[in-house]
Amino acid sequence: MYGSDTEHTCRAAWRQCAWPVLAPTRHAHARSARAAAQTIPPLRKKLRIGKFQALGFNYELAWRVAPSIDVQDRIIDQLLEDFIEPRVLSLDGGVNCGFVAARRGSVTDEDRVVSESWLGRWPDLAEVKVGLMRDAWYDEAP
Repeated sequence: MYGSDTEHTCRAAWRQCAWPVLAPTRHAHARSARAAAQTIPPLRKKLRIGKFQALGFNYELAWRVAPSIDVQDRIIDQLLEDFIEPRVLSLDGGVNCGFVAARRGSVTDEDRVVSESWLGRWPDLAEVKVGLMRDAWYDEAP
C-alpha cells in the first residue's frame, strides 16, 4: 500500500541497515562528462578524447573553371581509388571542399602531404588548401 505505515517502516529500516556505505569516488563531483573523462579511461575512449582522440584534416579546392558533373564523378572516383581506399581513410566532402579522417585512429602528417600533392596534380585547379590536423569529432583544436 502506497503511503501506509508499513512503507514508512520499510524505508526507515532500510536507512538503518548495516550495509556498508559507499564512499564517494573522485568522479562524483565532476562538472561535465569531459571533466569526468579525464580520469576514467573507458569514458575517454567513448568520448574519443585524450589518447583516443581521432585527428583528420580539411581540404579546399579552387577551380579555374567549374568542372562538369562527369569530371566531378571521375575526380571523386579516382580520389577514392588512388588515395582514400589504399590508406584506409574516410572522405566527407566533394570536389570543392571536404574532410579526410582515418577509419580507425588518426591520419598521419604523411597523409596530409600526399593528399596535397595528389589533389594538386589536377590541371584545372587554381589553388589547393590542405588544413592542419584537427579533432575529427569536436570543433576544438587538438
